[in-house]
Amino acid sequence: MENLKKDDIIELNIEDIGAEGNGIGRYLGELVVFVPGTVPGDNIKAKIRKKKKKFAEAKLLELTVPSPDRVKPECEYFGTCNGCKMQNTDYPKQLEIKRNIVKNAFIKIGGFESINIPGVIGSDDIYFYRNKLEFSFSNDRWLTEEDMNRENIDKSFALGYHIPGFNEKILDINKCYLQSDFSNRILILTRDFFKSKGSSIYTTKTHSGYLRFLTVRRSVQSGEVMVNLITYDYQPELINEYAALLQKEIPEVSTFVNSLTQSKAQVALADNFIVITGSGYITENIGGYDFKITPNTFFQTNSKQCEKLFKTACDMAEFTGNENALDLYCGCGAISLYISAKVKSVYGVELSKESIEMANDNALLNKVTNCGFKDMDVKDYLGMLTSPPTPLLKGEGGKAFEIFEIGKNKNLTSPPSPLLRGEGSKNSEFSGEGEKVTLTSPPSILLNGDDEKKIRCYYFRSAAKRHTSKGS
Repeated sequence: MENLKKDDIIELNIEDIGAEGNGIGRYLGELVVFVPGTVPGDNIKAKIRKKKKKFAEAKLLELTVPSPDRVKPECEYFGTCNGCKMQNTDYPKQLEIKRNIVKNAFIKIGGFESINIPGVIGSDDIYFYRNKLEFSFSNDRWLTEEDMNRENIDKSFALGYHIPGFNEKILDINKCYLQSDFSNRILILTRDFFKSKGSSIYTTKTHSGYLRFLTVRRSVQSGEVMVNLITYDYQPELINEYAALLQKEIPEVSTFVNSLTQSKAQVALADNFIVITGSGYITENIGGYDFKITPNTFFQTNSKQCEKLFKTACDMAEFTGNENALDLYCGCGAISLYISAKVKSVYGVELSKESIEMANDNALLNKVTNCGFKDMDVKDYLGMLTSPPTPLLKGEGGKAFEIFEIGKNKNLTSPPSPLLRGEGSKNSEFSGEGEKVTLTSPPSILLNGDDEKKIRCYYFRSAAKRHTSKGS
C-alpha cells in the first residue's frame, strides 16, 4: 500500500458512491479510492491523482465492465458541469445510493450503531423538475475538449454554470435538463442579445462590469415565469430593449425584473430590484395554499416534491392541533402556512426581510390568522431566547408566562411548545387554568443552562388570577 503513488494505474471495482457523488472502490480490498464519473458495479482502470494516508483520488481511464445500473447521460455537459452528479446512474439506484449516504452519515459521523433509514421518496419527474435556475455571466469561458478542437472560440463571453474549483470560469451552456425548454430559450436569447451589444461582464478582479447573473423562476401550478437579470447598475435603454425582445420572442415570460447589486459577493442576490414588466412576482400553489415568490424569496426548487416533503413531515409530526410550532429559516412561510391548519399557532423566523414580507403577504393571501413572522438571523434569535425575545410577547388570548429568576423578571407570552422540551431528567411544571404543561430540565435555552438557579413560573389570564408552580 505504501508503494502506491501518483500516476500509478490500478484496477478497481466500484462498490458505492460518496456524499460528493464520486465512486468508491477499495484498492487491494483496503485503501479507499474515490473516482468521479463511476457507478456502483463498474469495473474500471483508474489513474491515481492524489495519495493520502487513508484514501486516494483517481481519474477514470477505462471502463472495463460497465455496471448494470449505468445509463447514458442525457446532458452533453455531464462530467464537466458537475451540476448533475449521478445522471449516468439508473434513477432507482440513485435513490438507493442517497439512502445509503444518509445512513452512513448517521453511523460514521453521528455514532449510531444501528439505524433504520426508510426508502427515499422519489421525484415524479427525473428531468425538467426545477422551478428555479441561476446562470452566471463571465468573461473567462471554460473550454471543453470539444471547444479546444475548434478554431476562433470566443473566451470573453459566457453564460452558464460555474466550474467547481474555479471562481471566475463559466461553462457556456446551450441546453440544461433541469428546468424546461423555455428556460433554455431565455438563456440563449439573453446571451445573444447582450453579447451583440458588447455589454461588459462583472469581475471580482476589478470590481467592475455590468452583467452578473440570470435567474429564471417558473410556477409549476400556474405556469407563470419570472426572468430576473442581476446587474451591477441600471441601464434603462438597454434593459427596455431587452424586455421588448423577451416579450416578443418568449411570451411565456409573465414578469421581468432587473435586480441591482454592487456587492463583491458572487451570489445571485440583489439589494433592490426594478420591475420592468408584469407584477414582479409569480405565484405557486402547494397543498392548496398560494405563495407569492419574488426575486430573492427562498422556495423549495422542486414544487411537486416539496408537497410530498411537507406532507411527510406533517404525518411524522402527528400534530394534534394543540401545538405552538416554531419554523426556523421559514423563507416565505411555506411550511408555516402548510401546517397552520394542523396546529394551534406557528411562529416563523428568517433573516431575509423580503421573505418575511412575502410570508406575511402569503398569510393574508390564504386568510391564515395563526401565523406570525420575524425577520431576524436565526442564530441571534435563538440567542435571545434566554431573554426571552420580545417577538414572542404576542401570544394569544392575553395568556402570558412570567419567569422570575433571582433578581430578574422575564416575560414570555405563550411560548411555543418546542421551547418546553428540555434535556435532562428533572421535571418541573407550568400550571394554568385547566391545563398543565410538563417541562423537562427546564430548558437551557430559557435558563442559560444554569440548572441550579431557582425560578418560579406563573401562568395567568389576568393580574388577578395566577397559578403558581415551582421548578428547579
